[in-house]
Amino acid sequence: MGGTRRSSWLTFRRRLLLVRLLLRGAATKEALIAAVRAELGDEGYPAAAESALKHDLDALKAEYGCVFSFQRRSGCYTLEHLGDLALLDLPDECMEALAFLDASFPQGADLPGHFGVRNLLERLLLLLPASRRREHRKRRRAMSFQIATSIPGQVDPKVLAKVKRAVELRQELEFDYLSSFDEHGPRRHRVAPYGIYFRPEGHGYLDATLLDVIPGGNEPRHAAISYRLSRMVSGSVVILPNVLPPERQQPPSYALRYRLVPVVARRRDVATYFPETRITYHDDGSATVTATATNLWQARQILLRYGTGCQVLEPPELVELFRATARGLNEIYSP
Repeated sequence: MGGTRRSSWLTFRRRLLLVRLLLRGAATKEALIAAVRAELGDEGYPAAAESALKHDLDALKAEYGCVFSFQRRSGCYTLEHLGDLALLDLPDECMEALAFLDASFPQGADLPGHFGVRNLLERLLLLLPASRRREHRKRRRAMSFQIATSIPGQVDPKVLAKVKRAVELRQELEFDYLSSFDEHGPRRHRVAPYGIYFRPEGHGYLDATLLDVIPGGNEPRHAAISYRLSRMVSGSVVILPNVLPPERQQPPSYALRYRLVPVVARRRDVATYFPETRITYHDDGSATVTATATNLWQARQILLRYGTGCQVLEPPELVELFRATARGLNEIYSP
């Protein structure tokens, strides 16, 4: 009896393992047999392994309604559907979150990373019971992130791959970069890369600490800069052997202070855009905001959203940036 129970338990584990393996993607019979033996030992598939594999797949079809396909050209098996073999169920709040992600990452988008999220969602849906999948299809997508489905500026896939690799390796990166203010051509930047992110409008950026730039400009060393991936010159990106230090080098920080007029601040629900934000509301409905900023150019972009509802008081460098912006706007719009 002990041998029979062990044999039945081994068969059960082996068949679940086959499903797990095929959930990862298509696989040849040789790869499936090798993976089963690697996890369960040689007794996972003893003699006549190919016949036993076919018997396992047939049993999964008969007992659970699993659907497999076999591509003769590639020699691979593919799991098309789990049938009644539901390996996952979720509480209602998680089903709502799944619907939220499904609406935020629709099929057919070409944003880097989007396909991976979409693939993950499809895998999760595949694991749910049929009744839960039907609920998901009927659920109204009441909420979603407004995320672009394509990149406005074309990113060279080779550039993206190298930047991603440098972040993973934690090694310095060097590239030619053409910013909006480089009138005489791209400049050579050497940076410490820390991550890639995409903004709602679809542009992709490298979050990096500036180490050096040739020719030099107004950027301070160790400034935290968001480099737009589409503006990195194709073929110029090089991963350097220098490994990043354990802690990120901190950029210069600035004490930020600005005043918001009553029409903006009177409801006392002012947004906090910067670290260490403190808001003081005044009797006339206005507010004074203090915070810390490390990127003055980005701080200007954020505070410009208030239009004439915001007056920057400190630091002097940011005040001068706003004055330059005001002069430029005056030149454009003066009658």
